[in-house]
Amino acid sequence: MRKGMIALAMLALATGVVGLAAAQETTDEEAALKAIGSQWADAWNAGDMTAVGALYTEDADYVNFFGQSVSGRAQIEATFSEALDTVYKGAKITIETTAVHFVKPDIVVSDSEWEVTGVPEGEGPKIPTKGASTAVMVKQDGEWKIAAHRTRVAAAPAE
Repeated sequence: MRKGMIALAMLALATGVVGLAAAQETTDEEAALKAIGSQWADAWNAGDMTAVGALYTEDADYVNFFGQSVSGRAQIEATFSEALDTVYKGAKITIETTAVHFVKPDIVVSDSEWEVTGVPEGEGPKIPTKGASTAVMVKQDGEWKIAAHRTRVAAAPAE
């Protein structure tokens, strides 16, 4: 009986240690994933679209808040470069990751909120300056990369 109790205690201890290690790994992974939003914002704010593009997989796709989509890292870089050179010229962005959901250890769905400040006044409709985004991220060669990215803005209030 005593041997059974000792074995049970050892199993409980081992399970607790493994659980603690897994929780620490998840916490470290979540921190790394949440940092990507800051890295994205820092690169945008520096005007470095190559650094923004480096956060995406080669075959990533992006859909903006107008529903327009582009595929591939080069097209994503070009799309953001054009936006930064035109309607968002001189603007700065902040991004806060609000949720991280592990689908598998190497696949994550991440939700963020974003806000752009310093948008120049221009002709035509006012462009969005606040919204949310969802990204599917995959771990490649030990690094998290964005494989699919969707942005959205709040619907206009009904009149």
